[in-house]
Amino acid sequence: MPTTNNFQPDKVDGSDIKEDVQDVSFQPVAEADYNTGLEVDDNITEIDHAYLNASKFTKFFRGTLFQMILFGALSFVGPAMSDGISNLGGGGLSSPYLANLASSLNYAMSCLMTLFGGPLINKFGIKWSCIIAAIAFPLSGSGYYVSARHHIDWYLLFSRVIGGITSGFLYVAETTAMLSYPHLSERGRYLGIWSAMRSSGSVLGGAINFSTNYANANAGGIAWSTYLIFVGFECTGVLFAVLLSKTRKVRRSDGSHVPYSKSITWKAEFQALAKHAMHKRTWLIFIPAFYSFFYGGVYGTYLSLHFSVRARALSTLIIPCATILMVMVYGVLLDTKRFSQRQKAAIAVAAWVIPQLAGIIWTGVVYHKYGTHKVALDYKTHGREWAVAYIPYLIVFTTGYWTQLSLYYILGNFSNSTASGARTGGLFRAFETAGQAVSYAINSHAADPRIPLYVLAALFALSVPCMTLLIRLIPDTPATIDDVADADGAPVATAMAKTELAES
Repeated sequence: MPTTNNFQPDKVDGSDIKEDVQDVSFQPVAEADYNTGLEVDDNITEIDHAYLNASKFTKFFRGTLFQMILFGALSFVGPAMSDGISNLGGGGLSSPYLANLASSLNYAMSCLMTLFGGPLINKFGIKWSCIIAAIAFPLSGSGYYVSARHHIDWYLLFSRVIGGITSGFLYVAETTAMLSYPHLSERGRYLGIWSAMRSSGSVLGGAINFSTNYANANAGGIAWSTYLIFVGFECTGVLFAVLLSKTRKVRRSDGSHVPYSKSITWKAEFQALAKHAMHKRTWLIFIPAFYSFFYGGVYGTYLSLHFSVRARALSTLIIPCATILMVMVYGVLLDTKRFSQRQKAAIAVAAWVIPQLAGIIWTGVVYHKYGTHKVALDYKTHGREWAVAYIPYLIVFTTGYWTQLSLYYILGNFSNSTASGARTGGLFRAFETAGQAVSYAINSHAADPRIPLYVLAALFALSVPCMTLLIRLIPDTPATIDDVADADGAPVATAMAKTELAES
């Protein structure tokens, strides 16, 4: 950490010179700072001593931990509630195909939004992006409610399209925060907290589903009143969004600022985004990100075709309960100091590659046994058969969260800058949502439900070598600037220099 130097300025004649300038203290900066306006020395970190001396409430409220809790709360009442519905298989509707089409449209819109999410987040800010997303949370539950009770399908499709656009803001905002807010040594812990809180929302959703559908041992749709409870929780999202601090006010545990860029022009933002899009790291992340949640549509159809209503409702409770424990353990692994960054990344990837390979093969065996016919396996009436068919679903769904957390962790090793996190995170979430859109689109009209499983297996085979190459690119220490767009000092650095010159 830099030391604070006190200096006495030379005396200058003039009555307008105030005496208190003699007490000025400053943090030394690298020479390149004066040329680009960017902090380029990894060893120099600005410490907010006023924050360290503030009240406990202020330190907690502005601290990274509270921000992660708020992001977790937003996921709790937003995406987690939506997941609770989706995890019923086919959105809990009697047929999975309409729900799969709605989900496909939702993720297609999110893909378009997140593709340009970096510039949008850098312009609007993380807080306002989350507020925009939270306003539209209730559309998800209300769309399924209207379809289930009144059989008005156009509103379900409409609500999912609008929800997809606004969700794109949240996806990029939370990804940016995960990649840049915590110190590298704390990142696994905070990723675990965020993911566990999201899964806690799914636990609540699962409890709601199971309590309202436990008596139904048949195939078909869930009780329509279930969706109203989800809508109630989704309405609270705005409260958590407004509590978020602006990035420039967020402080890490040691009082340091989160590296962020000052406002630059739209042209410079899109030039920086284009650099990220063309970078080899981005294309190595494409297939793994596309694969990471592709299983959602594949196994949603699998669950809908093979299990009873109450077995599907029970699944929405089992999956998040198992996930909470697994992601917390995973976070501890990512923060361990026993291994290098590359070694931890390799272990983290192996932790999900091996069980998912087994789960995909196991699913193929189940499809071979039952074919494409719809059955209603139930844990009470078909105990052993239910367990054998459910275990591969459990393996793939729970380790799927490890897949995404490993990608977050690896990407966070390249740069701590929020600007870089927004651009990289936007493209990452665009690839991820594109995979979900394609997955649900295929499952919405596939003549043979095994075809999407074959596509999933092919994506898995392509993801493993991409992850291996990506791990080899991990640096020893993350950069404090955008290591892609600002590496050669342009275009972002030049634009920021002009901004600072105009302000001075």
